[in-house]
Order: sequence, then C-alpha cells, then structure tokens
Amino acid sequence: MEQNPKFQPQLVTKAVSVINPPARGSVTTTLKGTELAPNASGQAKLKMGNVEVTVEAQANGLGAPGSFGTQFETYVVWAITPAGKAFKLGAMEAKGNRFELNTKSAVRSFAIVVTAEPYQQVMRPADTIVLEVPAGGQTVAAGCQFLKGGYAPVGYVFPPIDTGAGYPPQILQMYNARRIATLAGAKGNDNFKMGDELFNSVVFSAQQQKKFTDVIMSQASTATQYFETARAEALQHLMQ
Repeated sequence: MEQNPKFQPQLVTKAVSVINPPARGSVTTTLKGTELAPNASGQAKLKMGNVEVTVEAQANGLGAPGSFGTQFETYVVWAITPAGKAFKLGAMEAKGNRFELNTKSAVRSFAIVVTAEPYQQVMRPADTIVLEVPAGGQTVAAGCQFLKGGYAPVGYVFPPIDTGAGYPPQILQMYNARRIATLAGAKGNDNFKMGDELFNSVVFSAQQQKKFTDVIMSQASTATQYFETARAEALQHLMQ
C-alpha cells in the first residue's frame, strides 16, 4: 500500500486533571484555555444521575478550529478516566460567539479536555488541547495519550474546502476526512473504498435532492468513519 513518508504521527502522554464529583447533586468546574488558546475559557456543569452524568459544556474565546491548523474542522469534548482512557463525549456546536455541548456520560469520575479535531469521528484525542480542567482543588492527576501529527505532515497546509456556503459540518468533515486519508496514502485501503462509495452517494443525492436529508447526513458521518479507519491503518506502520 502506498504510504506518505512525510507524516510523523506519534502518541504523546499529557497530564490531565480528573474531577471527583459528588455521588448526588451537581458540580460546575472551570475550563481553562491552554497555551494554544490562552484567551479561551469555559465551564462544564455535571449533574449526577443514578446511572449517567449529564454534561453541559460551554466554551468562549475560541476562534474557528482551522486557526490551529488547516486540517481542523471541529472541537471535540473528551472524558478521560483516572486510568487514562479517553471517551468521546461529542463535538461542540457553534452558538453565536461560543461553543456548546450538552450530553450524557456513563463514566462518573473523569477529566474534561476540549481538542481541535479534523472531524467528530476521530478514534483518539489529538494533542491540540484548547481547554482543560485546571489542576488543583479536588482534582487528581492522570496521564492520557494524545495523537500528534496524525492528520497532516509537518508544516503542510490544506487549501480551504470549497464546497459552497451553508454546507453542514458533517459534509465539510466528510470532505476533510477524505483528503486527509488520501494524503496519508490510504486510497487502496478497503475502508477508503467503502467510504468513497458513500462519499459519491452523498454528493449525488445532495445534488439531486437540493437538500441534506437525515439519510444523507448519516451516510456522510459513516463515510467519515471509514476514511478515519483507512487513515489510521495507512499510518499504523509509522506509529511503531
């Protein structure tokens, strides 16, 4: 399989601060901007249920994800356990000049980090951490592995995605996932081929129907997942 030697993906371990919330009630924790995003701030409110934890995260002072690299299209919120395992809580949605995510977590004690990502379907958090729970107080330190250099060669600049105004994030992220996997040398990969079939179906259906139905959006998300799997497989030999 053709590979791109310019990619230099690696896993880097970073310290995160785990919140130990009460068994009942709710707690609000501050999210602090990192060195990458010193002007960013936010908070996460955790409501403790019997089984799940409701998470309401907000972020202010963040620009477009692409400001951290042309490969990035979204912000993803992660829950990281004391053992260092990362669970994806979801992608933040732009609401005016801030970003929000309301979701639920089956994990009860975790660190919260927000990362810039190329698409929501990433398998592990990138090292582009923009917000995190500050250390201190009732937090406990844990280590987690983050992916560095997994979506573009060092110094590589992607051209802007020209897909027309008003395209939903899922469509833009699908285009982004395809070009990243292509650059990684994944075109011969079976997962890439399956993603490409869905990609072509999405483009054709959208042109025919002049709108993005739930079915089209679901296909776009699945295509992105295939492209992400193909990218990871194509670069796996560089991770050894």
